[in-house]
Amino acid sequence: MSKAAYLAILLFLSISLLFSEDTKFEGVKIRRHKSAEERELVDKIGVLSFEDDGQKLTFRSGAGDQFAIPYSDITKVVFDSDTHGAAWIASVHVHDRWLYLEYRQGDRSEKVLLVLPRAIYDKATAKFQSLFGERVTIANYPEKGEPIVDKYDDMDKSRIPDWKAKYSVKLDRTAHPLPEVKPDKATIIVVCPPLIARETGYGAKSKLHANGKVIAVNEMGTYSIAYVDPGKYSLISQSDDANGFEMDLEAGKTYYFIQETVIGAAFVTMRIHTLLSRNSPEVVMYLVDGAYLSDWKRLN
Repeated sequence: MSKAAYLAILLFLSISLLFSEDTKFEGVKIRRHKSAEERELVDKIGVLSFEDDGQKLTFRSGAGDQFAIPYSDITKVVFDSDTHGAAWIASVHVHDRWLYLEYRQGDRSEKVLLVLPRAIYDKATAKFQSLFGERVTIANYPEKGEPIVDKYDDMDKSRIPDWKAKYSVKLDRTAHPLPEVKPDKATIIVVCPPLIARETGYGAKSKLHANGKVIAVNEMGTYSIAYVDPGKYSLISQSDDANGFEMDLEAGKTYYFIQETVIGAAFVTMRIHTLLSRNSPEVVMYLVDGAYLSDWKRLN
């Protein structure tokens, strides 16, 4: 046997051994509906396990959440960035990862959304890629918001001409429309997940400006849909501060965004910070499924 062949066999056996044992990841959150009757999403912490002997991906939480999915039934895996600030400490940003799964269950397709701590992301990604190959997508959109500030590090109001406008928001608990594709318009869907389920419908309003015009207003736990002419846009999310980026929007395409809410702590006052990011259709629409349509109106 040649030396090259020997090394190839040794490498194959090493990789097989690495992934042949059960692999467990702790501190993983499952995000699911509060109940069969309640749309809000809640987080429950558990353990995600790859049971290679049984060829199953399992999850178990102390709250009773569990699943056991045969590897062969997993049809789609999407990793996506979950960029947010730690609650109460706006200056500390946490870079977790969304993990979206689709799998067959009988004659229907099921979905599940998990949140992976950054510390285990690389190992979890490698494990999924080794098992599922082309079924794995790593979403890496460049549109991640930056603070919109002036030279004094305050909100740059010159870039947000409508920043003083006041809006009301009501949660539409009956209608739950989905975005449409319009050949002459760019479609925008933006969701604002709550920090915790009971905060749905509360908190400061987050306005989305497109080239200075408000096209969406959310509270925690709501989503909005807007249709705009194609072109280059400055998209800015505004709450007590502002965060955004520039991008081109094309007719006939749909763009998916998340407005994260961060509560900042200070000795005198608290500020509500907002973060805007472009995310995968799978993650955003899962969050939309757990949110209410924002029925927003301008007041002044």
